[in-house]
Order: sequence, then structure tokens, then C-alpha cells
Amino acid sequence: MFDTARWTVLAPLLQAATAGRDLLDDTIRRLTPEAVTAEVLRETGEHAVRLDLNFDGRTTAHLCPDAEVVITLDLADAVRGLYGTGARPWPSLAVTTPDPDLDERGIAGWFQDRKGVARSVQELLSALKPGDRDLGELAVEHGSDKWGDLHWYTQHYERHFARLRDEPVRVLEIGIGGYDDPDRGGGSLRMWQRYFRRGLVHGLDIARKNVSGPRIMTVLGDQSDAAFLDRLGRELGPFDVVIDDGSHLNEHVRTSFHALFPHVRAGGLYVVEDLQTAYWPSWGGHPEATAGTSMGMLKSFVDGLNRAEVRDPRGEGSYLERNISGISFHHNIAFVEKGLNAEEGGPAFLRTLF
Repeated sequence: MFDTARWTVLAPLLQAATAGRDLLDDTIRRLTPEAVTAEVLRETGEHAVRLDLNFDGRTTAHLCPDAEVVITLDLADAVRGLYGTGARPWPSLAVTTPDPDLDERGIAGWFQDRKGVARSVQELLSALKPGDRDLGELAVEHGSDKWGDLHWYTQHYERHFARLRDEPVRVLEIGIGGYDDPDRGGGSLRMWQRYFRRGLVHGLDIARKNVSGPRIMTVLGDQSDAAFLDRLGRELGPFDVVIDDGSHLNEHVRTSFHALFPHVRAGGLYVVEDLQTAYWPSWGGHPEATAGTSMGMLKSFVDGLNRAEVRDPRGEGSYLERNISGISFHHNIAFVEKGLNAEEGGPAFLRTLF
């Protein structure tokens, strides 16, 4: 149902990037150097240099074959730079220096032009080892409204996602943005792709979207269709992060949560954005955020967290009572943590002491 062909290369490559050199080399051989090189080039983009990649005694040239700057790098080192956690890969560098064809600017002009060589080299090296940039900065760069537009969410995302940043996570965001225009939206998907540099990012929208990226997949579907969401979770999950930034209709938020939360890994997070609609009747909300609203649903989970105070935590309980281990609320956004909720309650005699 879902086209996961590219994930068959990326998923094992992301896993092997932090492993020992022998395992990484074996993974590249199994996936084929050509397929791995294609992913490296998608990630780094276009640059005005020639990039020579070595693997198993064979060298292939990429980017600008006739460029005067040649950067030579082992393919496994390039993979480690992009997806690993070590130091920046250190390539060998060759620069051809043809006799200058001096114009009216003379030798000073020729030296000024040569500064572009250093710029080209540095741009490629930076692409091969992305830095840990602030999520707010990435939101602004990629046009996401999660910071400085309608919302101020990235500060909360930074707090909750920091432990996952360098992990090979799977992310699903409901709602790509841009309404019905297929060529608009995708800012948050591109932001997550750069924040989780070892992550596979999935975007779900009810409208068809032309959003592309090295580790981005878009899915056409309806978040109010529970059966569809269950199939999506079984085929593309389990997910480390699910973010509901979709219709914000209360009924849809509830349906999506119940269908997708079982497909979140233990230790993962389910995030619900724009909870203001829980108080807006025109969106299916209520001024007091009663039980039928998205906020009412989330508030009920707090009681589930503390069920051990009224009954035996080792008892059956509901799936959500047993598998929600924490909830954090911020203005208009909530983070639900997946984990075993089995702590014991207070001693029975204390409940009736007074």
C-alpha cells in the first residue's frame, strides 16, 4: 500500500552509521555502493566541486566533474559524517591552479576570485557533517509555523525531543500544510529531517503533496479513518514520534490518537498540537473542554496515570492506562509518553486513615 522502496536502503544505513567499521562496510556492500552513494548525494545537494568517493578500491566522481577543486573521501566516512556521531570526516583535497588569465583587476582580482575555492570546499564539508542547529532556527529557515508565526512550540519540542535527536527515529506528522495546493506546505517535514539527521520522516495529508527530501515520505490519507491509520502504523511504523498537526477537529484528534498510539514505540512520544480547538464549539470543542473534546481525552489520561491509587496496578486496566507513562502540557500543546505504567499505589491503610 505504501511505497517504502527507498527506506530499504536508508533504514539499515542509518542504523549502521554508528556501528563499527566492518559492519558499516558490510552494510554498504549489501545495499550496494551505488545505492548508498545516491543517498549521500541527495543529502549533501549540489556543490561547485568534484567529489570523489572511494570504496573497496574503486573511485567514482560526482557533482562537478570538471571543477578545479577535487575532494576525495571514503564512502563509509561520508556516511559516518552524515548519520554518525563522531568527528567531521577529513578528506584529501586537491586544487588545480591554472596559469591566471588576468583581467583589468590584475593579480589582486585573481586572488579575490580564489576565495571562492575555500567557500566551495567548506560548503561541502558542512553538508557532510551537519551541525546541531537550534530547532527554532530550523523552523524559520524551512517555513514551519511552529516558531515565531502562529505558535511558539519549538522550545517545548527541544525539551522533549533532545534525547532522540541523534537516534535513527521514525517520525510521523499528520498535516503537511498548504491546504489543497500540492506545491505548498512541507516546512515542518523539512525541519524534522534536519533536526533528526538519522530520522525517517513521514507526512500524512488528506491532499496530495509534492514535498521531497532525502529522508521524507508523504502519504495521502484521512486522519479520521481509523482503519487506514492502523494499516499505516503497521506498514510504516512503529514510530518514535507522532505529531498531530492535522485538521484539529476534536473528533479527528481523538480518532487519530486511539488508532496510532498503539504504533508508537515504548519510550516514544505522541504530540497533539493546537489544543485551543478543544474549547471552540465550532471545532467540536466545549468551553470547559468536556469529555468529548481532545483536551477532555488528554485529561482523562492523567487519571489513568494514577489508577494504582484506586485499584491494583497489576490488574488488567485499559491499554492506555497500562501504556501511558507521562503527560506534559504547555500552551496549546501536549506530549504523551509511551511506556509501562505499573508503579504501586499508596498502602491501602493510608487511604482510610483519616
